[in-house]
Amino acid sequence: MSLLTVIAVGVGAGLGAQLRHAAEQLERRARARRVDAGPGFPWATFAVNALGSGGLGVLVGLHSAGVVGPTWFALGGAGVCGGLTTFSTLALDVVRLVRARSSLVAGYVAAQVVTGLGLFVAGLALAG
Repeated sequence: MSLLTVIAVGVGAGLGAQLRHAAEQLERRARARRVDAGPGFPWATFAVNALGSGGLGVLVGLHSAGVVGPTWFALGGAGVCGGLTTFSTLALDVVRLVRARSSLVAGYVAAQVVTGLGLFVAGLALAG
């Protein structure tokens, strides 16, 4: 792996993480304005995982077709999409929903998996 690729992944990951943090902050502010203080549906995590899955699908398709080179693929894939998406926060969201005895748990997990896979495949189709 070249130094340029290492730097590209680091820059991309920093950008993706900042985007994820911004989404979480927007959700936190919206929740603070709600009267109901329950955990609710974790929209920020859902949105960043969906966006990252679709984006990665597009990148994989473009890279497979030779349109995107390896350094750009690393920047966008491992970098931006990797920094943007988050399985660990999904796990935290599920634990919070379980502890709150929310009826959203199964639907949230199913929505994450189906949407993520669906958008990844759609991204591949769009790019290919």
